[in-house]
Amino acid sequence: EVKSKRPDIIRLAGEAHEDPRIIARAADLVVNSDFVSRGYRLALLAKKMGAGALVHISFPRHMIYEPLGRRRAIMEKACDSFGLKFHFENMPDPTGEAGIEGGRRFIREKFASWLNRHGPDTAFFCTSDSQAAPLIRQVADQGGFFLGSDMPSPLIGHFEAFGLEPPVDLGDWPAILRTVEEEAVRAGAGGRLGTGAHSLGLSQTAGLVEFGKLVAEGKARLDDARALFECFGKFSDGSRWDWEYYADAATGGRTDNYLLASQDAYVLGQGYSGISEAPVPPEYRGVHMGSVWEPSSPAFHIGLVTGDDDQSIDDLLGAREIIRLHRPVAGGGMVRHLVYPPNFMENAGETVKLIAGLADDPLMKVIVVNQAIPGTAEAFRQIKRKRPDIIRLAGQPSDDIEEITAAADLAVNLDFISQGYLVPHTAGRMGADTLVHISFPRHMSAKKRSRRWEIMKEACRDLGLKFAYEEAPDPTAEIGIEGARRFIMEKFPGWIERYGKKAAFFCTNDAHTEPLIRQIAAHGGYFIEPDVPSPLMGYPGAFGLDPQVESGNWLAVLREIEDAVVKAGAGGRLGTWGYSLGFCQTAGLAEFGKLVVEGGARLSDTKTLLRCFGKFSPGAKWSGVYLTDEVTGKPIDNYFLVYQDAYILGGGYAGRTGVEIPEKYLRIGIGPWDSKTP
Repeated sequence: EVKSKRPDIIRLAGEAHEDPRIIARAADLVVNSDFVSRGYRLALLAKKMGAGALVHISFPRHMIYEPLGRRRAIMEKACDSFGLKFHFENMPDPTGEAGIEGGRRFIREKFASWLNRHGPDTAFFCTSDSQAAPLIRQVADQGGFFLGSDMPSPLIGHFEAFGLEPPVDLGDWPAILRTVEEEAVRAGAGGRLGTGAHSLGLSQTAGLVEFGKLVAEGKARLDDARALFECFGKFSDGSRWDWEYYADAATGGRTDNYLLASQDAYVLGQGYSGISEAPVPPEYRGVHMGSVWEPSSPAFHIGLVTGDDDQSIDDLLGAREIIRLHRPVAGGGMVRHLVYPPNFMENAGETVKLIAGLADDPLMKVIVVNQAIPGTAEAFRQIKRKRPDIIRLAGQPSDDIEEITAAADLAVNLDFISQGYLVPHTAGRMGADTLVHISFPRHMSAKKRSRRWEIMKEACRDLGLKFAYEEAPDPTAEIGIEGARRFIMEKFPGWIERYGKKAAFFCTNDAHTEPLIRQIAAHGGYFIEPDVPSPLMGYPGAFGLDPQVESGNWLAVLREIEDAVVKAGAGGRLGTWGYSLGFCQTAGLAEFGKLVVEGGARLSDTKTLLRCFGKFSPGAKWSGVYLTDEVTGKPIDNYFLVYQDAYILGGGYAGRTGVEIPEKYLRIGIGPWDSKTP
């Protein structure tokens, strides 16, 4: 947003947790700690310190970040090379229910068993700096080695572990280092505790500010890495910094504005380790986070079933992203992907057989169907009887709620309840005074659509908007898709004359979306989001675009569409989601199922589920709620509804995930459509 508003501003990012491809396109320069080299060199440090095993401690939220996940995978490969045993220990997320204190208690309680299980010569590394203090204390008291904090600094963990008062003068790093070194030696831990001689966080923050100042003054160029690290050295007593350019693990392609920085490790009681001099073999540059949770041969398989690129390109792209991360079974990975028949409604038996057949794979542990077309519930019932150990996840289920919830472990759908309230709410904030709902009887006979319609109608009444209904032809009838599109094109001028240019429009059918967007751009009115939101829904056809979606760069797709909308004079009047629901749901459900199998999450852990969705949509916010039963009014504990913040093209995110939806809307809309008169 800064780049589009003020391209003259220099944007510098340190320790970026977002997808490297995304942040590198948005920032002028990104600097991260060198997770590639450090993964290799931490294993080397453990070997040099005398360790025979290395225990890596973390949790799912950290492991889905590429820098941390990829470093862990490199560390495991390096341990194998150096003859070290590698072990992963899963700890509670300090940002979760356990909190920081719960995480620290976990370290204190588990440490003795870890040392007993893995041996007294075990080295430990933890990705959470809030857990450094108890880990350092336990190593000092009981044995083993501490390789250093995630963000290397003598301030992280050491002062607290030894009960020292924090230093007053943060500029005297030699004195700070000397203080913790003397205490480590006094505690009998000399030669067993690693750290950084200076704070990476301080050097990075201050160094980036200083470098940005030089660039703004014309005294340095953004691509002058030497000048950048001279600025880092200014705040770390002239320490020598090494750097590499970030390279994509899959392609090897270098990113010229993404630098990885490293310093030598310091072992308290021994001095600098010298590991920064060790070259990292080229084969480690190609290790990616796809192997984060899996051994060299995957312990289990994930089954993915989607439509093809003609039916549901968004869902298919999500499957390809998971295959990229975790590799296909045929290539020694863990993902088996199938495409359901294009005429699945006429081939229900074939569809059921296709999905259920995945259970014949003895390593299959997760099956995701997105979209969960009719027949998925029957396939899941067969799998449940045959292989109850397989986790069954359904995205956008078409089967009746009662059927899919009885057969699936978890069903996830677009939050049509919240959408019913938020569409008119957002329309009102954009300036609309009327909401026009466009559909036809076949669509409105579906419970979720008729319920959403009732909620929209009530929300408009409460929010001060007029509500209107227009019936359009069903594209599956004789009129066909082209006829349905022609109908919208011909009728819209009359609608805008009847309802005015402050009317917002919402349609339930994909075929109606493209002409509706085109006519709103030309004649006036508002469009909040498609029925199943995606920047690919309606916009490319409406504006004659051919976005390169195969690249996986959703941010670039959104920007291309936004530029076209603004150029057409419709900025601030047309909306969508920044990332496709189909893409995020396919990839997010597969990632979530993987974590559940590995013990990193429970099926009821909706926070982790939304984080998995967020992994594939950096910058977008998600929210969700369990669907309420139409009879009992109670939440259905395996049917979860999700929604993403709306993105107003030419205006940015609408901030909807922070809107509180009154509870009464959860109970609106019960009953058949034919009892209601539009």
